[in-house]
Amino acid sequence: MNNDPMNSVCKSLTFPLFSVALWMSVAQVEAKDEQPPGERIQKWDFADGTSEWGNPNDCELSVVNGVLKIRSTGEDPFFLSPPIQVVGPLTVKLRLKCDHPGKGQIFWITEKSAENFYDESESVFFDFDGGDDQWHDYTVYLDTNERLRGWRLDLGRGPVEVEVKWIELYSTRPQQPQAKKIPKAETQGVNPYPRQPQGEKIQRWDFANGISGWGNPNQCELSVVNGALKIRATGEDPFFLSPPIQVDGPLIVKLRLKCNIPSKGQIFWMTEKAPTPDESKSVFFDFKEGGQWNDYAVFLDTKEKLSVVRLDLGRGPVEGEVEWIELCAARFFPLELLRLETQPKQITLQLKNHDPKPVEFSVAGRDHTIAGEQTMPVVLPLTGSAPVEAVEIEVKLKPKGTSAARRTVFVYRPEAAADWVLQKSGEVTLQVARDGSCARLERNGAVAAVLAPLAQCDGNIPKLKPAEQPQGGLRLTGEGLAIDLSLKGEELSVSIQSDRECEGPVLRTTGSLQQGLFAGLEYLGKGETSSSKLDIETDEHLRFAPDPVKVTMPLMACVTDGPRGGSVAMTWKSMSLQPVFATPNFLDGTADHRMALRGKKIDATILIGKPQGIEELILWAVNKQGGLPPLPSPPRARQQQLDLCLQSLNGPLKNEFGWGHCAESNFERHPYADQISTIFRLTGNAPETPTLALGGGGYAQAPNDAVFFVTGRVNKWLEAKSNQIRGILGQQKQDGSFRYTGELLRGHFENTASGYCARNAVILLDYARATGDSSARDAGLKTLEFMKRFRTPRGAQSWEVPLHTPDILASALLVWAYVRGYELTGNTEYLQQARRWALSGIPFVYLWSRYPIMLYQTGPLYGATYWKYNWMGLPLPWCGVQYGYALALLTPHDKTLNWKHLAEGLLIAAEQTQYVDGDRAGCMPDVFTLQTQRRSGPSINPSSLVNLRLVLEGRLDNLAVAADGKHRVAAPFPVSIQDGKARVQGPKGIRYQVLIDGQRIVEITSSGEDIVALDAK
Repeated sequence: MNNDPMNSVCKSLTFPLFSVALWMSVAQVEAKDEQPPGERIQKWDFADGTSEWGNPNDCELSVVNGVLKIRSTGEDPFFLSPPIQVVGPLTVKLRLKCDHPGKGQIFWITEKSAENFYDESESVFFDFDGGDDQWHDYTVYLDTNERLRGWRLDLGRGPVEVEVKWIELYSTRPQQPQAKKIPKAETQGVNPYPRQPQGEKIQRWDFANGISGWGNPNQCELSVVNGALKIRATGEDPFFLSPPIQVDGPLIVKLRLKCNIPSKGQIFWMTEKAPTPDESKSVFFDFKEGGQWNDYAVFLDTKEKLSVVRLDLGRGPVEGEVEWIELCAARFFPLELLRLETQPKQITLQLKNHDPKPVEFSVAGRDHTIAGEQTMPVVLPLTGSAPVEAVEIEVKLKPKGTSAARRTVFVYRPEAAADWVLQKSGEVTLQVARDGSCARLERNGAVAAVLAPLAQCDGNIPKLKPAEQPQGGLRLTGEGLAIDLSLKGEELSVSIQSDRECEGPVLRTTGSLQQGLFAGLEYLGKGETSSSKLDIETDEHLRFAPDPVKVTMPLMACVTDGPRGGSVAMTWKSMSLQPVFATPNFLDGTADHRMALRGKKIDATILIGKPQGIEELILWAVNKQGGLPPLPSPPRARQQQLDLCLQSLNGPLKNEFGWGHCAESNFERHPYADQISTIFRLTGNAPETPTLALGGGGYAQAPNDAVFFVTGRVNKWLEAKSNQIRGILGQQKQDGSFRYTGELLRGHFENTASGYCARNAVILLDYARATGDSSARDAGLKTLEFMKRFRTPRGAQSWEVPLHTPDILASALLVWAYVRGYELTGNTEYLQQARRWALSGIPFVYLWSRYPIMLYQTGPLYGATYWKYNWMGLPLPWCGVQYGYALALLTPHDKTLNWKHLAEGLLIAAEQTQYVDGDRAGCMPDVFTLQTQRRSGPSINPSSLVNLRLVLEGRLDNLAVAADGKHRVAAPFPVSIQDGKARVQGPKGIRYQVLIDGQRIVEITSSGEDIVALDAK
């Protein structure tokens, strides 16, 4: 995955942009759903002017025909209310119209607040509609018990035009706090079980009498053996075509298939108007483990008339057998259970009728009718009183009684009475229901988490009996199930053994989400929702129970705030278990955060910790597994490895114009400094070129400018770098940030991100380190200060990935930037930031292995290219190398983990994926597929592998820099400053240049150790 257009698999998308400040949760209810509680205190309309609303920032206010109009003039439009003196909690209701949808934010200040200081912790978001030229009413709850003296209405960021008809302020009855409701924007946005199509057979092909018209094979051979169609790949892209068809979509392709290796299939469909294959008219499906017959059903979501379908079998040495193929008309049940809201006494279902006609149905024996194309709530009363109860929900169509939806929901009642068995360890107390149904974990007397249920099998909560163990633990047994619990300090060990598949422990924690992590799939910020479509819009956005191969390490964690907030995490031993992660808990329809495991033998450890950053929970999980795993075996000896890299630089990457970032011919060749510097480090000689160009590694490697210093071109380097720095300074905002304006902003809550800023910070601070340039230094440090606000590594791959998407390249750049900041200033706070971001990258790295090449491979991001092409579970080795390089920079300064060991693992993992022969020998693949051990994508130059290996060996890859507070020296060889003189250790006889204080260039012919007077004129 790189910045070349050939690797973008989807066309760009456009969408109205409307972004907001970071880390706030949403609490909004539209007026049509519920009237605001309490009595109206004040109403402002604008018949006679602005009604004292004013002090606009980055916007203009005017009143036209009794309507307050707001037009933004800058990035941060907001305005203030008149002074008020009102005790909260309060409800704000307002009627507004906007030119496009967006997020507003209301801040409030109290008598305790500093003068005109609005704090993010005293604010709330609300979503509003727009672009339809319609008035909409909104209700926003202000959750505070303080006396307010004013409030502020923010309208997001960027260009916006809003009209406000009136604003009302209501007192909120304490006995009915709106905050107790499940926030709609969080819990009700994910449907974990969307409608699945039913197939009505149109045509079937079996192969008893031959290939039945299937043919036109590409890079594969077809034959029929014992009534099965056999396919043997002869090249990288095996596929074949169906006979001609004339069938209207949508369709389901069903097939029974056996494959020698797990792989990813793809079905294309063509029409008479579009007779050539197009990625937009295709769908992927995963082959299961090789060697067994499996049935597959692949939905083709199109209303076009199909003329042919194409079956692709992945890439590489695939051998498959197909017993039969069916083409079915896709039909959906008209009803869909969109979401549910669970409370102790009732469950409210939200059902949608997709049919234009009314539909009759029943739930729990009660009959209902829903109008055509409408959504309606259905309340299911609950009469149980147990602490936890399994409730089966079934929606049946009438008159046939066919089930349209079926779910089991686990209802937890926190106030229900139970007979508890207690264990205490330090600040943590474990309470276990004597019947084994659930357990509670208290910290200092407050419930921090619950296990509800403790375990469930097939939707039923087994009845268990407790027996205390001699060593102080607790065992519960019954119904083919045994559970052992042991509390020690802040950790609860849970061991479950079952004679059938079960789920447990079902861990739930409450409070407002500050950070969340599901290693390999989710890295969430404040108030964010798991399995959302912000980073991937295909069906793969539902990742609450993913293929375990996509999980990079055994860790699920949530950090919450509020009275019961804290840090709750779960780690486990066997990576064959099925982890389940939902925040908020859309599986049970509650606002808590759910983590669980599925299997027959489950060994897990739960941490009930004090509030802390998610990074500390990552460190806890690594240490709980016994530290970083041992290194994989290097694929070849050191010299063979370096020779292989040099082979690619002298071979497929090179032509008469220079070197390419990748071997493929569409990558332009130029005399790139990165590749030429690598050749110099490997051979001691720099290829002669008439000119030099900065870069060449794209985003896949660290810059390497050493060749400018060994070919007498430091002046050219200074000119090129100063131009680059001026360009970056011109983009920097006053607050130190860098702002993104492209199409991949859609869905993100602001127009910047940690990785997007960090990239420029690295360039600025690297230049300041080499030259002492004060403008670059000050600008870079200003960006470091701005970036302290970020909590999630994201936005570093914005050439094709949404700005919102978490990615390891952001972690790498943030570590790099803060290490440079620490080296330039000695500010230990920067070192702490570097440590934090180093920990943030670990969940992208595979710390376990199922396949020969897997350990220390790197998942690049938790999302998809242009929201479509999923990268979760699909390693990109070059991302790991970049992260490893940043860790190598951190290694001398921090001992939190053995960062060098981790960097070495990343290096070996990338070297394992290199091509060893053929026309791409020595190159790294862009993509490495674990299940098939297949290399694909552009063939990337290996300079970054050489850079990282040299740095880990304590050798120099790029420029050496020495400084003594008075002078700064940059050289292509190791340099130190003693007694006002620079000492450079260069190969004897080589000619090179050093740069003193970013201005003076000194020519040297090396004698082995070269001494340069720094105060010379």
